[in-house]
Amino acid sequence: MMADSGTSLNMIPDADFFMIRDHFFSDLNCTVLPNTLTACDCTEEQHQAIPDIKFKVNGTDFSMPRDLWYERGSNGQCVIKFMHSPSKGYWILGLNFFTNYYAVFDYENMRIGFAESIKFGKAQSRTFIDWATGSSSTLLMNLATAVENVVPS
Repeated sequence: MMADSGTSLNMIPDADFFMIRDHFFSDLNCTVLPNTLTACDCTEEQHQAIPDIKFKVNGTDFSMPRDLWYERGSNGQCVIKFMHSPSKGYWILGLNFFTNYYAVFDYENMRIGFAESIKFGKAQSRTFIDWATGSSSTLLMNLATAVENVVPS
């Protein structure tokens, strides 16, 4: 396993992705989006039925809430927020992991420490799901507002 604060979403091996997809989403209508993520038609009940993911790193338990790895948008689609690759033999923890955990990179001692962030378990922004499913107007409005606040007119 690797931690990379420059990776947008967790990246996992194809075998792990397909195992997760087949286990949780085999009864849903899922398609691969142009951005290579997988979206599924899902009701609120189907979304709520998907659990948090729990895994261990060096014997320590970590949890990734459902909305950080399987997010539901207002358009009735849910997006599996994992990138995957046949050439990866390990997981890369990306920004959707770092939303709930602080990371300390100790280069001198070649180690990484994690601690729960102040956002741990709290509701997340829906900007990602809008972008991923193609309704980017919300994202563009947020970017325009951010630029207006930074760049004087």
